[in-house]
Parts: sequence; structure tokens; C-alpha cells
Amino acid sequence: VISDIRIEINDIDSTRFTDTTILAILKQAVRRANRICQRSQLQFAKKKAAMTTVATQDYLDAPIDIDIPIGLWRDDLHSKITQKTESDWEQIIAAQEIACWFLDVENNKIYFNGVPAHDINLTMWYFPVIDPSAYDAATTMPWNGKLDDIIARYVAMRLQNIEEQNTTQDAAILQDMEASIVSVYAPLSPLSVSMNGWL
Repeated sequence: VISDIRIEINDIDSTRFTDTTILAILKQAVRRANRICQRSQLQFAKKKAAMTTVATQDYLDAPIDIDIPIGLWRDDLHSKITQKTESDWEQIIAAQEIACWFLDVENNKIYFNGVPAHDINLTMWYFPVIDPSAYDAATTMPWNGKLDDIIARYVAMRLQNIEEQNTTQDAAILQDMEASIVSVYAPLSPLSVSMNGWL
């Protein structure tokens, strides 16, 4: 990908940009592409994990690489289990066996309310963490190369913009990135529904 970028910016001999500089912009591009994949719910960016509850235990370890949960399903009933916000979770007095769940991000746990009486097979779909912070020139690109050309073109445009010192364009790119992050996290959060009266 770095070689493709160098062809795009006409810097094959590395006279204008070092690999370190290109890699820094490439990492930003990967992070941005990841948020776009999440926001657009692109299938190739999703992952699933098979899990099994433990009888009388009210939690499971979440997948270690989970970033954004999509949903959790009971395999035996083929039904989606409701994810709760922290506000909803703290107001639950009683619930049927694993009627709902809460993701404790800090401790990487999935909590159930109520407790399963026996082992139950579950399937979780989620967007995994894509962390390019440790990438170097020998790292394999994510998503099996599906976005390599798009990322290379984006990085080339950013590098050309840096050369021209056009801060207006940089500000627009940053604003777009911020909008992407907000728009990807808000829709994927579980919604809390306020109801009036007694149930």
C-alpha cells in the first residue's frame, strides 16, 4: 500500500515523504475507514463469536476484540436478546432467564438479568477493534485488502494536501472525521424508551 501511495504522489524515490510519515497518515485512514464501515453496517467488517453461558453465573467474558456490539442471540430459541443501557439496567427489578444483557466495557463482561439456570449457547455479532497503532511497513492491512485502493488514494490526497499547506482542506477532513465518529456511535447504542403509566 505504501508503494502504491508513492506511485500516486510521484515519490517513488522517497525524496519528499519518509515511510514513517506515510504510515502515520495511513493509520489515520484505517481508523477513519473503520468508522465508515461501522456507520454503513458493511458486512465484511462484522464478526461473530459463539459463546456459552455457565449455569447460575450472571456474566460471560465479552469477545476480547469487541468494539461495537451489533446483537446477541440465543441459539436454542433463535431470538435476539435485548441489550440495555446502564439506566435501564439499573432499574430492572426482576427478569426471566437471560431476558436482557448489558455490556460492561471497562471489565469486558456481558452481564445477564436474570441468571441462566443451565448452559445456553449464544451467538454475538459485533464490529471488532481495528487498532493500527502498532502498524509498521510489514503489517498486513485489515479487511483482507478490500479497502486497500481506497485507503491508498485517501492517503495520497492527504499527503498532497500537506505539501500544498492547504489548512482549509485539512479542517474539512477533520470535521468530516468528527462527524463520522459521532454518527457511528450514536445509532449503534441501545435506545432507551420512556413509557408513561403502569405496565
